[in-house]
Amino acid sequence: MSTVDDSNWSFSRTFTLQFQASRYALESRIAAASNSSKKSSPSPEHIQELSISLAKLTKTLAGATGSLPSYDQKQYELQLKELERSIEALRASNVPKSKFAFKRRPAAAADTNLKSPPCSTQTPLQPQNAPPPAASSTHLSLSSHSNRYLTREDLPSHLAQSDLSISDLNHCIVNLLPSALSSSSSGIDTPLVISALHARKLSDCVVLLPDVDGSALIHDLERCVVVLGCHQFRMHASSKVDVYLSITSNPIIEHCQEIRFAPYPRALASPLVTEKQLASFLVQDFSHIRATPSPNYVMNDGADTHVCNWPLATVSGEELEQALVRIIPHPSDQEE
Repeated sequence: MSTVDDSNWSFSRTFTLQFQASRYALESRIAAASNSSKKSSPSPEHIQELSISLAKLTKTLAGATGSLPSYDQKQYELQLKELERSIEALRASNVPKSKFAFKRRPAAAADTNLKSPPCSTQTPLQPQNAPPPAASSTHLSLSSHSNRYLTREDLPSHLAQSDLSISDLNHCIVNLLPSALSSSSSGIDTPLVISALHARKLSDCVVLLPDVDGSALIHDLERCVVVLGCHQFRMHASSKVDVYLSITSNPIIEHCQEIRFAPYPRALASPLVTEKQLASFLVQDFSHIRATPSPNYVMNDGADTHVCNWPLATVSGEELEQALVRIIPHPSDQEE
């Protein structure tokens, strides 16, 4: 791996974290302004401040063009367009409504033969349009749980397409697989479309995910099992992790140790997925830029050899702990 590639990876990783943080912050401000408009319309100055923040974020993305993966660039552009639509909706709700004026008829001699109409002839005022709904977040999260079996019912809300953040979990199983492949009683049949995945600070966890439309960014995992499909996969500062992956590019790791990769398990894949889509891949280790094989990961092409019985049904207590012990890699496993 060249120095240029290493520099691009570092820039892309740093840019993604900063860009998403700024986007989430702006999204929250827009949502707050939209909620407040139900009581009183936000001032034009406030809306202008939101527009300026969006322009700055757009300029930042434009400046990174050429240094980001093309798929990530496209996703970020779509996210900015969604923010722009939300601001325009907020601005439209703040436009003063037209006031109807009714002209007085000129004074005329009273006609005693005419009777007054039984009701007013004035045209009734049109009701004002209701303010637009609050800008819905495009971000779902599972955070700060211990000793839990988490399903789609534990997501704070459900959107047609969402970024997913999973963070600060300990001794948990996360099962967001489609209901047709999962035995957990989530009671939700609507497809979950994940735009991008951000996972951070997980320990002793099993994460079962469907395909991610974009990138998966993984940070600070220890003694975990991750099953997912994605277009781009990047793992940073993690150890003792088994990754079962379906991917259209080569996964990247950095500052990682004792990582095992294998193709996405056939037992968890959709029936429409072909064997070619589950084929193996080449891992790039940015912490080992040498001609010799990296000591930080191994490939295990027998995807289902380690786990024969995936935890697809909701469990708790002792059963949850037993499932974690059975699936999560241990030091002795890594030496085999």
